[in-house]
Amino acid sequence: MDILLLLLIFLFVTGLVAGVYWLIAQRNLRFQERLKQTGSDPGTESTPELVLGPLTPTLAGSLPVGSEDKIDLQKELREAGFYQSSALEEYAAIRYLLILLPLVAAGVLGFFFAETWAHFRNAIILGVIGAVLGYSMPRVYIYYRARRRKREIERGLPTAIDMMVLCLSAGLNIMTSLQRIAREVSMAYPTLGQELEIVRRQAELRTLEFAVLQFAERIDLPQLRTLAVILSQSESLGTDTGSTLREYADNLRVIMQQRADETANKAPFKLLFPAYLLAMGAAILLVSPAALEFNNFRKQNMVGNTIKDVKELLKPKQPGPNPTPNP
Repeated sequence: MDILLLLLIFLFVTGLVAGVYWLIAQRNLRFQERLKQTGSDPGTESTPELVLGPLTPTLAGSLPVGSEDKIDLQKELREAGFYQSSALEEYAAIRYLLILLPLVAAGVLGFFFAETWAHFRNAIILGVIGAVLGYSMPRVYIYYRARRRKREIERGLPTAIDMMVLCLSAGLNIMTSLQRIAREVSMAYPTLGQELEIVRRQAELRTLEFAVLQFAERIDLPQLRTLAVILSQSESLGTDTGSTLREYADNLRVIMQQRADETANKAPFKLLFPAYLLAMGAAILLVSPAALEFNNFRKQNMVGNTIKDVKELLKPKQPGPNPTPNP
């Protein structure tokens, strides 16, 4: 009876929360539709489609984010390549959904399938662990995605600079060179090609220095800041941009080679501990059968056949009656 009452309370609370979320989502959807209808230009581009549809603003609002954390998250999302205006809202909604789903699943498993209190407790513990992972894994994914993008851009940057030198030497201007480089580099380094296309479009609207600085702010690479300084100084002083970029590309390759040599020199030290662990495991596998056989042999042949015989042998003997001598 108590379990049935708890089940009914759980279903009532779950349905109530889901109904409130649905009403708020419908209200936000109607509000957005009224804003679109009252817009001055009916041909303007609508807002991008959200990853969770109309529930995205509601779910995102359920997980408040501080101002400092919001700034850090926006920076990390830009570094990971999420440039849409709704990226932070979608991130918060997905994180809240990943927190909520394990808890709901644990509650359902605990109420419907748990036979004892220990099973119910284990289901709740698994749900809490899943909620913690759901809270932390989206940020971990963004971190590693941003790291992979930085490495790809860093590897392809010398090639892109060499291609820019060739295009400038052939008589092309900087905008046409950027367009050609973005198209050619996209085959091997798609992230770099996408970023160079963004740089070209921003340079058409503003200046090349501004576009490269924005590129450096998005990716957070010191090589890009140095490239922005080189381009701005070459433009202001009137020096040869081609020779400067060629020297800078050679410098980048030297830095990458030094970093590869450093990683290669660290590899033997990093492999030392796994090698020792594997050697210890192999030694244990080789010695263990012999040690077990010797232990069994010692137990069986120390004094008698079994330990019981040894105990009986070590028992003190009780003196019996003295036999009477025969006359």
